[in-house]
Amino acid sequence: MECEHKMLDILKGAGIVDAKIWCGDTDQMERSFTEATRRKLEVLVVLGGDGTIRTAAERCGAERSYLIPLPGGTMNMLARALYGDLSWEDALEKTLAAPSPKVLSGGCVADKQFFIAAIVGAPTLWTEARESIRERDIGDAIEKGTAAFRNMFETKVRYFISGEKKGEAEAVAVICPLISEEMSDSEQALEAAAIEVENVAEVISLLTVAAFGKWRDNRNIVLTKTNQVRVQSSKDIPGILDGEKVNLGRSAEINFVSKAVTVLVPASS
Repeated sequence: MECEHKMLDILKGAGIVDAKIWCGDTDQMERSFTEATRRKLEVLVVLGGDGTIRTAAERCGAERSYLIPLPGGTMNMLARALYGDLSWEDALEKTLAAPSPKVLSGGCVADKQFFIAAIVGAPTLWTEARESIRERDIGDAIEKGTAAFRNMFETKVRYFISGEKKGEAEAVAVICPLISEEMSDSEQALEAAAIEVENVAEVISLLTVAAFGKWRDNRNIVLTKTNQVRVQSSKDIPGILDGEKVNLGRSAEINFVSKAVTVLVPASS
């Protein structure tokens, strides 16, 4: 309720007095997004975690609505990439004071879009153990960590990058131009990396550093610019799309999307 009141005050301060507010847990937001879509909104402001914002961005891209994605979760990958370390209140105020549209490219896999990074392969199972540690459920963390360790080196992912490069790796990551250290925001390609993981410490590093595109110092990572990546495995392939866990089945195709969503940022950004 406190966030709702703050947001209404900021909107009113910007001259927006007829805003519709939806509040709820993650499992309730799908219904809210459906209702918002029916209203044919011009601008959708979302305060939430990475999974909620990824879904909102997907919906806005399809409906050609503007999106203001505000940091309300743990990692806040898209919000941080756009607004830096601003609080959600400051990000909203500055954006409403001088809104500037920014078209983002992204990727698409299994009918789901992503705007920061997709990481696929058994090492992503460690995210569940990490979440349990964050919630101080040590018993659950040990159980999930043991299962992740057992699966991590048993099954590799076969990858095919633009029909030119292929091989096997513990994990394959695909990052978008927005957070790539090598590409500009306007570059029409994704950046793919086949990753060989040697120990648990490297897995933890992968799941934190990789999400923000800081790859260059890791000797086990080879980068390739591409518009398409295909992955296959003998078992279901776990993945992370902008921080959200997904199951990709035993094969999946990741494709570049040139105009995925239009966000609003402060004009000075």
